[in-house]
Amino acid sequence: MKPVKPQQFAQGLQNFLNAIDDTNAKVAPFYSKLRTALNDKTLSAMSDLDFKAILAEFMDANDGYQRAADHLSTLAAPVQLLGLKSNLVDYFRAYVAATKDMTASLETNSKTVDLKKFSQSEQDQDDLMQKINHTVNRILTVPGLRG
Repeated sequence: MKPVKPQQFAQGLQNFLNAIDDTNAKVAPFYSKLRTALNDKTLSAMSDLDFKAILAEFMDANDGYQRAADHLSTLAAPVQLLGLKSNLVDYFRAYVAATKDMTASLETNSKTVDLKKFSQSEQDQDDLMQKINHTVNRILTVPGLRG
């Protein structure tokens, strides 16, 4: 196997991070609308069309996150980063599963949300994103990645 230059890995990592940012930016308004309705206890007043749009956007986000996870897992890393990259892949795959759990907490037919599952998914996503950010920051401190 041909050695991977740190700059090659850094570019692939940046592409991964950009894909996540793009997906987050697209789904955020839909999440905010749902979160506001849950907080204000106005979910029942939300139109079926709006609820279905939220669900559709969550599903699209799940697909985007899954594509990013697949890209990350195939990204070749320099030998000194194999452990950190492996951790990052594991954390992000768990994050993808948590986003899918959130989507699964939405019931279209009854226009309801399983609040226990939804809240657990929120907590899991927050915890995992902290681990992901910490791991990315550790990767970025490796000499040769930023030059």
